[in-house]
Amino acid sequence: MPVLLYNLVGSPHCGFIRCLAKEIGVQLNLKDIDFGKGEHHSGDFLKKNPFHKVPVIEDSGLIVYESTAIAYYLLRKYAPDSQLYPNCIKTRTRIDQVLAAANGNISPILGTYLRHRCLKGTKPSADEVKECEEKVLKCLERLLGESKFAAGDKMTLADLCLIGYVTICLEVPSVHRAKYPKLAAYYDRVKSALPYFDEIFAPVHLKIKKLWDRHH
Repeated sequence: MPVLLYNLVGSPHCGFIRCLAKEIGVQLNLKDIDFGKGEHHSGDFLKKNPFHKVPVIEDSGLIVYESTAIAYYLLRKYAPDSQLYPNCIKTRTRIDQVLAAANGNISPILGTYLRHRCLKGTKPSADEVKECEEKVLKCLERLLGESKFAAGDKMTLADLCLIGYVTICLEVPSVHRAKYPKLAAYYDRVKSALPYFDEIFAPVHLKIKKLWDRHH
């Protein structure tokens, strides 16, 4: 029976879960939540996630929210031996560290930057651009280091988490890809490893472009 995913196009967190489901062969039924209509604040949705955010999944009566918790749940239930989260303490710690950094540091800054651009229709100030570059793009390049992937030479859960942020960073019109060659090379490498990339992220790129063009 498919797992129900409450989804938002453009959310890196939802993209993360969709990528993971593809990798481990879990079928998802998507239910898109219309934030513009306030569906995430409805009484029914708040029963599923009191913090009114996506993603949320329902699986055989169990409701799970927070993308990292969802990812661990899906792995433990459906792919406990997956090399996306290998049984190596060093690799797992590195993966956990990347997930924590993405959720705690990258997501808040990038989310605010895009919200002001796309929803409020304001152009980024020089200070805002500098903050995004210093605290997101440059930090992502440093986080990646010299490894092929985020946690070493093989793709792991960490890359499925990061790709949603990286694709937004490099597809936003104000970002000059050539300034971040390491990040751009990583982006191309992960994209080529995900045959379903366009299925999940092409609508994200289109949404960003439409919103950006509308206000600029």
